[in-house]
Amino acid sequence: HTSRGVGHTAESSLRSYITIILEMSRNAALIGFAKRPEIQARLPGYRVRMGFGLHYGWAIECAIGSEHKIDASYLSPHVNLSARLESATKAYGVSMLLSGETLGLMTNKVKKLCRMVDRVTVKGSNAPMYLYTYDVPVLKSLGGDVPDDIDISNAKLDMDEYFEVMKPTTDDKFRSAWACAMQCYVGGSDGSTADWRECRRIMKQCLKKKPGDGPALKILEILTEHVGNDLDVVRPPGWPGYRELTEK
Repeated sequence: HTSRGVGHTAESSLRSYITIILEMSRNAALIGFAKRPEIQARLPGYRVRMGFGLHYGWAIECAIGSEHKIDASYLSPHVNLSARLESATKAYGVSMLLSGETLGLMTNKVKKLCRMVDRVTVKGSNAPMYLYTYDVPVLKSLGGDVPDDIDISNAKLDMDEYFEVMKPTTDDKFRSAWACAMQCYVGGSDGSTADWRECRRIMKQCLKKKPGDGPALKILEILTEHVGNDLDVVRPPGWPGYRELTEK
């Protein structure tokens, strides 16, 4: 593949995730299933949701098993990492997590629509990686801005048109403030310029603009885990600019 081809594939993958999430939210069969009395009695307010992890790397495609049962599979630490990202979506309160490796393949136009939510190491690797999310737009019937009957098929919208129509729920101003907060949280490649006091201040402003924002609540939780409620701590001793991702 050329770099352009891989980039298009990466953006197509992101587009697919966004589309799946939106289509699930307006699928009559899924909505009807979630509203069944026996389900609502046990899980009040339940609705069908999915989380997605998107990562870029190599994998071996193969058939594994025996003469009694054979499965097609992909074997790679990168496949495992995608699964860890999917699992971690619950901790950050988002529908999807993208690795920095994946985001790096996309055009600047699409990159600007995503926001970084953490810098972490994962089991089996000591190399820190950035995590990003895309704040998936919501249908008007559910309190968002997207028309309920919108056609977002490939036949209707090309890639540029799609991301113009399916803009994230956060605007440029919010994402700019968020980026500043994350710079204060990470503190550069070695964490030496971190300023968690300023990070906390900006995060609270972001929560006022977007109440209940999962990534903001998660970062504030991380700050508290490290320094408690001491608002005078600039950064915890030995902060390397990342943390170990332990969420499952």
